[in-house]
Amino acid sequence: MSSKSNQRGDKVVKGGKSDTLVQKSTVNSLLNRAIKFRKSRYVDQKFELFKKKFAPVNGTSGVVHATSAYDNISGGGGGDNIADKIDANGFESPAKVLYSKDKLNQGWNDIHPVGSGLKDLGHLSSLNAVLQVLTYTPALANYLLERKHSANCTVQDYCFVCAVEEHVRSALKGSPYALQPRVFVGKLKKMKNGTPKDAYDVWTYFMEQMQSFLLSEKTSKDKLVAETTALYQIFGGHIQTHLECPACSTPENTYDSFLHLSLDLTQCSSVERCLTKHFKAQVAEFKECLSCQNEGELTGKKSVYRPPMSLAIQLKRFNQDRDTTKINKVIKFDETMDISRIITPSEKDKVNLKYNLYSIIVHTGDTINSGRYMTYVKSSNGIWYCMDNENVQVASLKRLMEEKPYMLFYTIPPKVEKKKKTPVRVEKKADIQVEAEKEEITEQEEEEEEEEEVMLEQVDEEEEEKELEKEKLRLAVEEASTKEKVENAAAIVVSHDENMKSKRDKLGALIEKESLQSKSAQVKDDLLAKLQSNQYEDNISTWDEDVGATLEQRKSVLKQFKQKRKRVDIYDLDYDRGKVKKIKNKQDDKFDKPNLFQITAEKTADRIKKNKGKRVGKT
Repeated sequence: MSSKSNQRGDKVVKGGKSDTLVQKSTVNSLLNRAIKFRKSRYVDQKFELFKKKFAPVNGTSGVVHATSAYDNISGGGGGDNIADKIDANGFESPAKVLYSKDKLNQGWNDIHPVGSGLKDLGHLSSLNAVLQVLTYTPALANYLLERKHSANCTVQDYCFVCAVEEHVRSALKGSPYALQPRVFVGKLKKMKNGTPKDAYDVWTYFMEQMQSFLLSEKTSKDKLVAETTALYQIFGGHIQTHLECPACSTPENTYDSFLHLSLDLTQCSSVERCLTKHFKAQVAEFKECLSCQNEGELTGKKSVYRPPMSLAIQLKRFNQDRDTTKINKVIKFDETMDISRIITPSEKDKVNLKYNLYSIIVHTGDTINSGRYMTYVKSSNGIWYCMDNENVQVASLKRLMEEKPYMLFYTIPPKVEKKKKTPVRVEKKADIQVEAEKEEITEQEEEEEEEEEVMLEQVDEEEEEKELEKEKLRLAVEEASTKEKVENAAAIVVSHDENMKSKRDKLGALIEKESLQSKSAQVKDDLLAKLQSNQYEDNISTWDEDVGATLEQRKSVLKQFKQKRKRVDIYDLDYDRGKVKKIKNKQDDKFDKPNLFQITAEKTADRIKKNKGKRVGKT
């Protein structure tokens, strides 16, 4: 035993590897062993949100961030670098997109009939005006007509978006009767902010309700993710607030989303000037600088960083205290508007800066409690219409530009994509004899390639011609809508309430005018004269005009085709006739004969007379 214990002690001193328990307790074994680290399963959400505010100076440098519950929303596994979601200006992209903007079409998918008017249910013309704007917003109408929300809606009781979808589908069917928006009348009574008499407050209420119902089935509470619904993709944009520290001149950018803009019109003459003045004003904010930790007033200005697909603008014609005054100032606006003055300078080359007007809301009245709202909309056929509650009529562009708008709605026109000419690629065999095959290319193959290129060029030219024709047609329709209707002074008009004498006189005048001015007979003779083998050159004889030999010839031909009459069979007659119902002969003379009661009465009267005569004779 002593020898075994000595051997074991020698191994421990020498650092032997026979005993594992003794090996773990030595210092050399601990220092020489590799240390492996594992990721912690515990995630501090506050720390992860704090890290999202900052990005590495040198860009993506392979820094690995821990996964969090917010990163799992994106579905990308949570191993992405947060710096990839922040651009050079500090704008952070959402971790997940609820509805892609690429799925929306800025133009109309189909041409729909002009929608119906809306009945005013209790002095709510503001509700009718907002519903007409939503109906004729191209991107929103396409989204609702395709039932992309109602097909996936999980709300069981009442869904505001489904109600708007059903209204838009009913309005664009072209019903001849006015619709009654009773579904939304009761909802307006539950408005917490504003009044149902103001169209802008009703518009804000609709935006809030539609956004809340679109998010009701989503579990994400991230603000950036919530701003990626279909409603925000259509009307939503982002404003950049650029501030600079007076001590270190370090810029700081913050971003806020918006669904509409409210502009002051007191010192402006046009909508573009109102926009420029709104974003030109200096912005000051008292806060601590993140760079130098100097607490003071940071100054800067605002600009549109991400413009919306459809821009909604309100002109502040009513004061905030809701008094009886209204600003009836004339504000100039155009059918097209360029917003390059209010866009962030670094983003001007990345976005479309031109908008087309598609709807305005006009208030007729001197106060908010009087008058009504009218809506001018541009239909899918390119013609302007005036929607005045139940009345729907065509409106000219001149009449539109003379109005005093309360709200204006612009949209980005759809892009006309031109297909690029794709060069024809000839596949080559990867073989040992490549160089030999290159030398043996025949002239016939080269001619085939040239023919294919010519065919592609012809197809592209045909598509360009079709696009030009569509554009010419659209311009012609717009030009025709602007022209005034001129009545024909020489036309003979007959109204339904005229007397018969005037109608006959006008009919005679019309016949006389037709005989004098019409050239139909002359045109007919000219056309017949141009034909060489004309079957109508000579007059065609009719049966009534047949005489002599022609009539006899016709009779002989008819006798040849005429079949001989067969002998009638009695059984066939009975079979064709069927059973005959026996009917009693009517006694037509029964009413001429005297009645039995009358005969008996006459007999009794005669007998009584005879008896009286006998008695008189005896006496």
